[in-house]
Amino acid sequence: MKYSILVCFLLMFQAQWALAQTATRDSVKQLPHHLVQDNRIPEANPGLPQTTFSTHVSGRNVQSLAEIISRNSASFIRQYSPGTLSSPSIRGTGAAHTALVWNGLNLQSSMNGQLDLSLVPAILFDHFSLQSGAGAASWGTGAIGGTMHLASETSPNHLVLQQAIGSFGFRQTALDLAFKKGRFAIRTRLFDTQVKNDFPFVNTALYGHPKQNQINAAQAMKGWMQDVTLQTGKHSHLQLALWGQSAQRQIPPIETIPVAAANQSDDTWRAMLLWKRATTRWDYLFRTGFLQEGTRFNDSLLNMQASNNAQSYIAESEVGKHFSAIHSRLQVGFNSSYSLAKAQGYGNGNVYQNRNAVFASFRTESIKGKLITLIQARQEWFNASAVPFIPSVSAAYSLAKGWKFRGQIARSFRVPTLNDLYWQPGGNSSLKPESGIASELGLEYYVEKTSNVFHAKAGAFSNHVNNWIVWLPSNSFWTPLNVPQVFSRGAEMGMEWHHHFKSSHSIHLSSNAQYVWVTASKTANGIPVEVGKQLVYVPHFTWNGRSAYRWKDVQVELTTTFTGERYITSDNSSALPGYFLLNASVTKEVKWKAHLFSLFFNAFNVLKKSYQVIAWRPMPMYSFQTGLSYTFQPNSKK
Repeated sequence: MKYSILVCFLLMFQAQWALAQTATRDSVKQLPHHLVQDNRIPEANPGLPQTTFSTHVSGRNVQSLAEIISRNSASFIRQYSPGTLSSPSIRGTGAAHTALVWNGLNLQSSMNGQLDLSLVPAILFDHFSLQSGAGAASWGTGAIGGTMHLASETSPNHLVLQQAIGSFGFRQTALDLAFKKGRFAIRTRLFDTQVKNDFPFVNTALYGHPKQNQINAAQAMKGWMQDVTLQTGKHSHLQLALWGQSAQRQIPPIETIPVAAANQSDDTWRAMLLWKRATTRWDYLFRTGFLQEGTRFNDSLLNMQASNNAQSYIAESEVGKHFSAIHSRLQVGFNSSYSLAKAQGYGNGNVYQNRNAVFASFRTESIKGKLITLIQARQEWFNASAVPFIPSVSAAYSLAKGWKFRGQIARSFRVPTLNDLYWQPGGNSSLKPESGIASELGLEYYVEKTSNVFHAKAGAFSNHVNNWIVWLPSNSFWTPLNVPQVFSRGAEMGMEWHHHFKSSHSIHLSSNAQYVWVTASKTANGIPVEVGKQLVYVPHFTWNGRSAYRWKDVQVELTTTFTGERYITSDNSSALPGYFLLNASVTKEVKWKAHLFSLFFNAFNVLKKSYQVIAWRPMPMYSFQTGLSYTFQPNSKK
């Protein structure tokens, strides 16, 4: 199997080299501003909403992706405890229904289909992007609820040093170094984070609700990212990206257990090599990636040890053709992925998955740029068996005076993971792949004047998923089963306003809300999921508000979030109460020539609310982070 993938690598590279030779006669003019060079980037899809979380804000980059999303959006993150397993629930879907894309590579684990967002540090990236809605036509299996994109940018020469401290033994040291000369650019980022997490909490499981300190919750994480870019020609470049990371985490107990000794080590290595050539008419891309994840679990009290290891090899090739006369772009591509895993849960044997896919998309602008459409199609083969054909149609139409309609209808799917199929005991080799139809409509209003920017949006969505895979208790162990049909539907609303005063003052206000209803439309014998009942740990209502005031080099920001009640039983007879959180931050910048000093202070859960995201898993009632960031950027302008 490895040899076949290597042959695919060589054949695709040879085909692209041949195509590149024909492109030398193309025009070398710059692309028109309205054309995109990749139909799969979030900005290219006109029918889906997109939210970007910048990490350039001082103090925000000391957090994880899970913390940034849960504190700054209406999306729900299932977080067991600070720094422990954190998984997204986008529009009511499960953790394995959200794709996490880094440099065009889908990082979803081949073993469990998800990625722990608490292990994605913001310090390694410039911004995150969350695109809600079905994206399987672009990214394949698992992109049912939404897609998260990790983005890093080419940066001018700079040096950034940052030191942060905070509550419960929090400490983080980070470095960001970028150098560019001629056709060569290199960027190195390092970080080291430690925290004890011995926070006080109210134990609601014990009589009298005593206040206790969290135990066995210390964590240490460090990592690095290396980006190297070489301009290989006037219209082409070669890029190498490496990402290594290790984490050692103690696993705290639930409130009813007074002692714990469990711990877990996570080691990941990721590599990507990309070559791209782009002219006004043609563009060619070849990408290959390697993903490795290793997890070691140990519990001395239960005398239990486990080790899991997985590797994935990915090759992808794309060709794009621009039709300037009709303002359109055609893109076709091929993807081959091979995953190999070894775990004690598989009987210490090796199991594998082999996926191949062909995909195509056609994006066009018409009626003087008012109508933008994107048609996509994808066909995948899972271990040589074809999965359902995946089409998608997206469109947006701009009306007069800043109004815009958008919408999408798409098919989605997810194949069972290695754990779903082979884990012992519990694995179910007869599982069927998930498949469904997702649709949505939205209306947006945008107006921009000299000192004001206002953006409002509202939308409704629905997602019918057949053969929804869920792990449920069976006898003395858990096993995955197919729920015949699950129906997710809801509505979203958002508003953003920015006003800049003439006297170096500015104010920013934003608000986002979401209502989701996720129920089983059809069940089967032996599956304890009731028709018409909200799925467990899916809040009906979530809301986020943000207000920021800036005066010269000082910024004060308040963020508020509300998460509604979550049912913890399938019959909806028991639920966790909703909770409201208030967070605050203050940033002060001092600039002197090419030097910038930024001092920040973050306060979380200012009102000291006692709450739980997951039952019997306490969260801190108050915490803070503070630090100093130093940036040196030669030849920078104020």
